Amino acid sequence: MEANVREFTRMLMCIGWVLAGGTVSAEDPVRSPSQFFADRTVEYVPGTLPLIIVAPHGGQLIPADIPDRKDGVKTRDAETDLLAIALAGAIARRCGSKPHLILCHLHRRKVDCNRDALTGTGGNPKALATWSAFHEAIAKARAVSEQGLFVDVHGHSHPVPRVEIGYLLGAEQLRQTGPAFSALAPFSSLAAVARRSPGTFEGLLRGPLSLGGLLERSGHPSVPSPSMPHPGGDPYFQGGYNAARYRSIGVDDEFSALQIECPRPGVRDTPENRLLFADSFAAAIEEWLAHHAGIRLREGK
Repeated sequence: MEANVREFTRMLMCIGWVLAGGTVSAEDPVRSPSQFFADRTVEYVPGTLPLIIVAPHGGQLIPADIPDRKDGVKTRDAETDLLAIALAGAIARRCGSKPHLILCHLHRRKVDCNRDALTGTGGNPKALATWSAFHEAIAKARAVSEQGLFVDVHGHSHPVPRVEIGYLLGAEQLRQTGPAFSALAPFSSLAAVARRSPGTFEGLLRGPLSLGGLLERSGHPSVPSPSMPHPGGDPYFQGGYNAARYRSIGVDDEFSALQIECPRPGVRDTPENRLLFADSFAAAIEEWLAHHAGIRLREGK
């Protein structure tokens, strides 16, 4: 337990360091204080950009007074909390303004904030308090802008070490082409962006200016992308509860969502690789949002 607390404290210090661009100066324009909820198991760093980054499965706190969940996956997505922090920091440094950042610090054994309330908490009141605080923080962040993007950060251990971008479309759906593929747009987590994009739905998801295409260009193999338009027969996470909950559900709702599953090798495994990937992601998401959604994260750009 003592080691767990030390690691948690170290991580909190890291949040301030990364969001401040490597300093701890209170005058830094991209640094802001964290808000904590549910006995400090949920952390919300408010932002100003129409971009929300969350990490539901990176938590390390294992309090004895909350029983382990009986159902579902209980394995922690290691370093996804630190990766989400790095992503937020890279975007803040690049754009001069902050995305919203929301972290669950309670271990996945105790709560799963990427499932419905009952499945994710087993009905335990303290776990439910964490689950509720996590989603209430997202609601606060989402209310800041009528248009934007929700990014759910996860980690995978599949045999192929590539970035898996989930748009709520399964492997068989991603095999489609032409009109059949375009017809999937309203059912994807990018329905709102698809309505604004100047190109085709296929270009949005796996063209050269898709998020996967831009990450691939920076040296991070991704699916879907131009070189990997679908996952083939390999395992692939298409997105879960959060991506479905926070996507656009009507023409008056201009928020889109995606789930990004990151491999450990080359992305999550070291501080250096996390920062390298974060810089690539920041550049990619800036270009992707500007081209497809007309959202500019930097004024005058």
